[in-house]
Amino acid sequence: MEDAIRNRVEESGLIQLDLSALLANRILRDIDIAPHLWQGLAIREQEFRAWLKQWDSTAFDGVDVAVHCSADAILPEWVWMLVASALQGHASSVHICAPQDLKPAVLARIAEELDPEEYRGKRLVVKGCGLDSGAGPAVRLVERLQPVVKSLMFGEPCSTVPVYKSR
Repeated sequence: MEDAIRNRVEESGLIQLDLSALLANRILRDIDIAPHLWQGLAIREQEFRAWLKQWDSTAFDGVDVAVHCSADAILPEWVWMLVASALQGHASSVHICAPQDLKPAVLARIAEELDPEEYRGKRLVVKGCGLDSGAGPAVRLVERLQPVVKSLMFGEPCSTVPVYKSR
């Protein structure tokens, strides 16, 4: 009689948290403030408010947005606040960052919104290999989940790097 093939990874009780899968169904877009600068240097409040009033923010429904300025200009904080206000109720999330920094910012927000209790006493593998978001989101996961998990690892279930093990 032949022994049945066993899936030891499945039997191990490891839970895999795939960071790239958390982004799979998200749409990432950006808004550049530079075209709305007066003479390429500054924001004029009245003109900027007029643009925002006629701007169709519904194009950003359900989207994660990076708001940035590609020009070398100093912008007051209220500019960012006005854009975020216009996106309120439309965008899934709004981040003040360069477009290339949006992915890590969204993943950090997702990590922040995870319910740690869902992982209490579990053995967790954070799968992030090949993800180009940097270490920030993974570090946020450590902060959020280490207090509740039995163990925390990085990599693939067949080849992990131990990060934390409760005693």
